[in-house]
Amino acid sequence: MGSRGEIVVIEGGSQQKYYTHWGGGSLHLDLLPGPQAAVRFASAQSALDAWVYDLEAAAVIDIDRRMLLWFSNACAEDAIRSAVFETMAITWPQWEVRWAGYRERDLADYCDGRWPRCLVLVSGVERARCYTPAIDLASLMAQGPAVVETIAGWAEATRIPAVTAHGLHLDPPQRSGALWALDGTAGDLEAIAARWKGWTWENWGYRFAEAAAALDSDSGPEIVAAFEALSESFEQHQLVDKGTEAVGLLLSATGWIQEALRTGGMTMETVEDNTFVHRPVELSAAELVDTREAIAAAKLRHGS
Repeated sequence: MGSRGEIVVIEGGSQQKYYTHWGGGSLHLDLLPGPQAAVRFASAQSALDAWVYDLEAAAVIDIDRRMLLWFSNACAEDAIRSAVFETMAITWPQWEVRWAGYRERDLADYCDGRWPRCLVLVSGVERARCYTPAIDLASLMAQGPAVVETIAGWAEATRIPAVTAHGLHLDPPQRSGALWALDGTAGDLEAIAARWKGWTWENWGYRFAEAAAALDSDSGPEIVAAFEALSESFEQHQLVDKGTEAVGLLLSATGWIQEALRTGGMTMETVEDNTFVHRPVELSAAELVDTREAIAAAKLRHGS
């Protein structure tokens, strides 16, 4: 019972986990206003030392690397998730915001330093192979052609992140390669690739740009409804968030039971465990205005 959520805040190289028993279903609304409000919400919750699993929602807020990795059952549908991501592109400026498609497994890998930093494909051998190293692509490519032998000793990937901002395709027999970068670093990567003597290279970034443009052009009724639903749920969340509402109902039910028992001459001791763990936070007037404007701007971007 509950709507369980967990947030990990990373700052100064240290990690702190926080838990809410009722705030998972609305976690995306507490993340939406941006990093300062999100960290304030996280730190108001109950501190934990261990991971909680079977969560409704969870997030890693890495202040050191300006990275937000999250998932939420409430955003399982593409339209609402797109609306949230489009809004976060405004409210989380200069942050990398990613969806954790493998849920807690992705979050644990990130916190343990195993989160894939790039995707590496190797073909031209007996079969194609795929790797997802926790190494940034620039550092990997700086090794030059010798990286082919390094890769041969790696364990192959068992899963691929939903979105890979950096990638590399190598065909050693043909001494050819291709790369892509979705964050504006393609020029730096091409300069590194130029030092691979005897190799020819392509930049596949334009393929992803075309695909992204095709997705952005979709302003159908689903995305229109998603932005409207997001705006409405955000406003409702400021009045009474779902976590507080749920805890209130639970406390009321507990009170009714206690009163009934007292009427019958009995008593009941209530153990206040994590069933009651949830602490809402209030946004400042500026944060409210900024978030509302961000939702409206993101909606307008889609021509809605």
